[in-house]
Amino acid sequence: MNNTGIDVNGRNVVKLKVLVLNDYAYIEGGAGSVAIKSAIGLANRGHEVVFFSAVEPVCKELLEAPFAKIICLRQKDILNNPNKLNASLSGIYNRRAIKEIKKLFNNWRPDIAHIHNVSKALSWAIITAIHNCKVPIIYTLHDYALLCPNMGIYNFQADSLCNLYQSGCGFKCLITNCDKRNYIHKIWRWVRYYFLQHGIGVRRKIKGYIAVSDFIAALFEKHLPSNKPIRVIYNPIVISSSDDSEEVKRPFRKTTFLYLGRLSPEKGIDLLLEAIKRVNANLIIIGDGEMLEKCKASSKEQGEEKIKVLGWQNFQIISEMMKECIALIIPSRWCETASIVIMEAAVNSLPCIVADRGALIEFVKHGLTGLHFKANNVSSLADTMEKMIKTPELAQKLGRRAKEMFESYGMDINTHITKLEQFYLEIKKRGIFLPQNRKRI
Repeated sequence: MNNTGIDVNGRNVVKLKVLVLNDYAYIEGGAGSVAIKSAIGLANRGHEVVFFSAVEPVCKELLEAPFAKIICLRQKDILNNPNKLNASLSGIYNRRAIKEIKKLFNNWRPDIAHIHNVSKALSWAIITAIHNCKVPIIYTLHDYALLCPNMGIYNFQADSLCNLYQSGCGFKCLITNCDKRNYIHKIWRWVRYYFLQHGIGVRRKIKGYIAVSDFIAALFEKHLPSNKPIRVIYNPIVISSSDDSEEVKRPFRKTTFLYLGRLSPEKGIDLLLEAIKRVNANLIIIGDGEMLEKCKASSKEQGEEKIKVLGWQNFQIISEMMKECIALIIPSRWCETASIVIMEAAVNSLPCIVADRGALIEFVKHGLTGLHFKANNVSSLADTMEKMIKTPELAQKLGRRAKEMFESYGMDINTHITKLEQFYLEIKKRGIFLPQNRKRI
């Protein structure tokens, strides 16, 4: 393969061999969406890309992209593996994944290995296998997995943020039941985490990190090795031609809010179900998860016109729903690392109401592109929703500014791929020897 080419802006680029790793071969969440969209974008630029995953099915988007190879091990993730002993062991060390990586490297050696999510199936032990083959590794910080055993810096039992990820809190972390399932599961997570940190030392073996927000970069730079560069690269948004209109004309009807995402306690969906009772408005819920039945029960109790539960929907339907609603609500209890849906809403001139913590307030400026409410406070959320109901012109103004902000952030897929290419080349040139003092780049 010719190792040079032309990018979308007519510039010469070096063609790279890139290995992209993600637990799932389909979009099951934000990290998976970024992994798949960016891998396709790299392949479309002419790079030689291999997509490596554990859990099927392989989505249509991957199958239609010009990859050098797609590898799916067709395994179960930890949660859905019926053999719990096997799940416990493979969650720490997935022998088959490591065997297949070594087999791949016998015939093909990448310039860069880019890891998105390996905590639910592939296992972090795969980092050691790649490192031992002297392939530079880049890791995207989609969550808090390198800081916290339950990957959320959140105590699910106490329903509060947690700071036991700090240095010197290891034993206190172990004896604290913070897991959403049970304490036995917490102990397993703690053992896995300490194997990750002290057994295989993954932080030392990763050559560079991608932070999905300034919030995440600032948090992690205090805990990662000082010679490992961190690059802030926002999650990409693929814009369709229909999203390029001047302004969305929303129908004149009863005010409707939108929730889009995983239906789980840390996402605060129960707060929203309570808040919607207190206001004269409707709610559309798009998503799936452990609280789906609770959402359906609320819909039955309040009426399907008041609360409409649609489950997961495709991109086209989501875009249509965004054009029907006055605002997107993100009521998260924990600190989100970033939020793709905020930017998807901004493309549709839809403002957001968000909890005032984590990266949410980085992407939604209060009174400028959306509104904040006090996190984990139903009354504050209901009052903020009421403000939009009473002043619909405010929603229109915030939506216009949200779209302008999105355009200024450069979060389109082409800009995202260009930034990835630049970081890949920087890490490739650094090789094994990295500078002693890290700079946020």
